[in-house]
Amino acid sequence: MGTRTPLDATEHELTLGMPEEADPASQTAGIDQALVSDVINKIIIVIDELSGHPLRPYQLPFARRILESLIHEDSAKLTALWSRQSGKSETVADVIAGAAIMLPRLAKIFPTLLDKFKEGLWIGVFAPTDEMSETLFSRIVGRLTSERAREIFADPEIDERLVARGKVLRLKRCGSLIRKQTAHPKAMIEGQTYHLVVIDEAQAADDKVLNKSIAPMLSSTAGLLVMTGTPSYTKSGFYEQIQRNRREANRKGRRNNHFQVDWKLVAKHVPRYKKFVQSEMERLGEESDEFKLSYRLIWLLDKGMLVTSDRFDSLGDTSMRVVQEWHRSPLVVGIDPARKTDSTVVTVCWINWDYPNEHGQYEHRVLNWLDLTGMDWESQYYRIVEFLGHYNVWAIGIDSGGLGDVVASRLRVLMPYTQIVDLKSDRTSQTKRWAHMMDLMAKSLVVWPAHAKTRSTKNWRKFRQQMEDAELTYQGPHIIVAAPEIEAAHDDYVDALANALYLTSDLTMPEVEMHNAPW
Repeated sequence: MGTRTPLDATEHELTLGMPEEADPASQTAGIDQALVSDVINKIIIVIDELSGHPLRPYQLPFARRILESLIHEDSAKLTALWSRQSGKSETVADVIAGAAIMLPRLAKIFPTLLDKFKEGLWIGVFAPTDEMSETLFSRIVGRLTSERAREIFADPEIDERLVARGKVLRLKRCGSLIRKQTAHPKAMIEGQTYHLVVIDEAQAADDKVLNKSIAPMLSSTAGLLVMTGTPSYTKSGFYEQIQRNRREANRKGRRNNHFQVDWKLVAKHVPRYKKFVQSEMERLGEESDEFKLSYRLIWLLDKGMLVTSDRFDSLGDTSMRVVQEWHRSPLVVGIDPARKTDSTVVTVCWINWDYPNEHGQYEHRVLNWLDLTGMDWESQYYRIVEFLGHYNVWAIGIDSGGLGDVVASRLRVLMPYTQIVDLKSDRTSQTKRWAHMMDLMAKSLVVWPAHAKTRSTKNWRKFRQQMEDAELTYQGPHIIVAAPEIEAAHDDYVDALANALYLTSDLTMPEVEMHNAPW
């Protein structure tokens, strides 16, 4: 292998030279940053030897940050949002292969710095399905079984042997281990311990599995979590971690933990890639969903979520607080009865009856919410009646079918002068409700209180969380809005609001008197 042998005599002496600029956040007590940088440089040399070509300029910062985090033991959560076929999996595979070979050997030379790797580097490779995890794992296998890898393993300074058994790769001499696993919700994956966990196609990973089963595998080693993927239509743990990393990077002295590479950046270094993506741009259109997701790295949350964070903020009135009592004009109420672990939520809405728009639609303002959690239904009935006694209630909308029928019947007895409307629960009826709600929000005809004191309340925080979590999907002609299928996700506030809003869609307007609103 000539002068590029990874551990020949001259390179045992790890010449320090001029180190990279030290990051204030990475100046861990007792760690020489110059030494860390030089150790990383030597591992990068081995990575380049394994792949047969240097890492590209946009790949190198991500590769170095993975190695730096492993050495510093900073328990970072790195995110990589890269355009399709830009070399993301290749970068991760190269780093894993190089680090698995070198860190255990360098641990003998620098025991103070790298003692935790003296028995090997342990890596878990995950993806939402077993088939998806094969993509990255096969690249790692390719790196460690290549002709170049065999030459490196045969070097007397390395003297390594690879053992591959099913989903596990082992470097026999140094103890490093690479295991392929699935992040599917039904998989039993607890019990492993890793220094590094990589979740590929993280935008589709199950958040409950990530938080409950995978992340704890790093606890005893203060390990590193790396999440890679591309945008999608809905929020996920991957999306939220990207936002956290971006916010942290803006704080003085904080390390960059998010690495984003769109097609234009790759095109500067790979002419063939530029040629192909430009042809795709012509075929699909630059503004098409497919091109935005795959190459421009734009999250299309407005098409996969009921409401985005920005839109939620725009519909909030920061001068308005919750209204505890209102009798001046008729109001509408939506109720979502509790089912199993859900809450019963009652939403009261004021209607601007006097000023319909050109389509005969009215502005709706949420006045208040009642959240009944952990209360038996006999107590809930009277609590609802007591709460609504503070308002001039014209109509109450309740989902019919099952528990909703019981609630509606009981409220008809307890509130005989109020119109109780049974709202059907079939797909067609629900589609009409969601379409009406989405239409009103699109026209800014739904407003909720967002005063600073209101935003600090538990009900408002739950309302916001559920509105922003609600996922929007289309099944044929039907619209489905529901909470994501993860633990602790609910849609009670969303359903209650939709029920209240739908009461104005096709019911006759009541007679009203004109009054000035207090907001």
